[in-house]
Amino acid sequence: MTTDTAAAYRFLYTGDHETIIYAALKKLHLRPNQEGYEDYLQEGRLYFPQIYASFPEDPEAKPHQFLAYAQQALTWELGNQLRNHRRRELPLETGDHTALIEETVSDEDVLSTIGLNDFRTYLIQLIGGAGNTGEWRFLVGTLVDQLTPAEIATKYGVNRTTVFRWRRSLSRRLLRTLTPPEKLF
Repeated sequence: MTTDTAAAYRFLYTGDHETIIYAALKKLHLRPNQEGYEDYLQEGRLYFPQIYASFPEDPEAKPHQFLAYAQQALTWELGNQLRNHRRRELPLETGDHTALIEETVSDEDVLSTIGLNDFRTYLIQLIGGAGNTGEWRFLVGTLVDQLTPAEIATKYGVNRTTVFRWRRSLSRRLLRTLTPPEKLF
């Protein structure tokens, strides 16, 4: 293993091969003046021997093909690390995908206007006739089935972006419907 690692680092630091790490960082929109840039640069250097070992052919024999392969692998790996890091920084906890709806419904003015104890039933009735299918699927998926956006996407065979579009549409509808006219801007 140490021989493979040494060969990988020897290859990386030969010529301008290290520029593939910088190119991967640039593709991920990371710049040298950003916090964490150096960390991701080091992560790329640490991950390089794994890429070197996983290349199906001899990297020394086909350096151009290997460098293209390595840059793509670095972009994917560092992109995954970056996404995971950003997810951990989000203020919402995992599974807290109904926070926007709950904030709207928990307002005291809205509670007195609705006058119902079971807000889930009210929301389902509110969207039932007037909402589109996507809004309905999101509402039932989150409030009744207690599913995450990823689970809703899997259930209906759509991507997560579509599920978030349904959520945004539903949130806008609820804000228009539940906000008293004098508080609309």
